[in-house]
Amino acid sequence: MRFHIQNHHTPENCGTHLEERKEGINSVADWPARCKELGITYLMGGSCRPQHTGFMFVEADDMTKVTELLRPTMGRDECVVTPVTER
Repeated sequence: MRFHIQNHHTPENCGTHLEERKEGINSVADWPARCKELGITYLMGGSCRPQHTGFMFVEADDMTKVTELLRPTMGRDECVVTPVTER
């Protein structure tokens, strides 16, 4: 199943400026690698840094894997996950 994932955070909790980001805590530096690690297919993604918003399209067996994918950003980012189907 394919999913569109959008995440957003505020300038105040931006991973670029957090000390935790430098330590690799509560952040994901490489989304395609994280997807691969969890058995998820990363299709494409991008970001609009001035808006602190990112997106990606992935293919996963179920929502459980998508939840695990996003776990490092939970509590900091607002995530919207939308299942995508072909017509």
